[in-house]
Amino acid sequence: MSENTEEFIWYEVVFSLIIALVIFFVFYQNFSAAFPVGCNNNGIIDNQFTAAEYGSPYSNRLEGTALFRCYLTDACYSLSLANQTCIRHWCYYTYYTNGQGNPIAVANCIASPPSTILQNCKDLSPSNTATLFSCDKSTLAANNATVIEGCDTSNPSCISGDNPIYCSICQGQ
Repeated sequence: MSENTEEFIWYEVVFSLIIALVIFFVFYQNFSAAFPVGCNNNGIIDNQFTAAEYGSPYSNRLEGTALFRCYLTDACYSLSLANQTCIRHWCYYTYYTNGQGNPIAVANCIASPPSTILQNCKDLSPSNTATLFSCDKSTLAANNATVIEGCDTSNPSCISGDNPIYCSICQGQ
């Protein structure tokens, strides 16, 4: 084979992969339930933490990660809740597997978290998957960078930051 033919085949492969990724991201919101990862828009964040705490049917769909953030539909965030949410998630992840574990150890861990869990919770930004919680538990108004959840109750219309599943003014949009 000539060098030009090999180079052409390489470009074909790369181009095909790019097209496949573009198609995936265009359609993944609509067909995400068929994929083992991604946002399934059920209001419940499915990641390693919920999989450990609740087990089936909450598999690790990688929700909350850089690729599948799922903000406003499955993954919600509140700066004021970030620390306690992170500690809770890591305690369940440490002492629970597939919904089975030691509730006393979890309660002790939450009350007095070990240094390893405190270290895991130093980053309290939304990029830390452990700080996110399921949007079906969303109760706060969302209208700024410190809260990614709920409804902006001061605005009578659906705006960016409102949860389209649990905010009555946003349903059907």
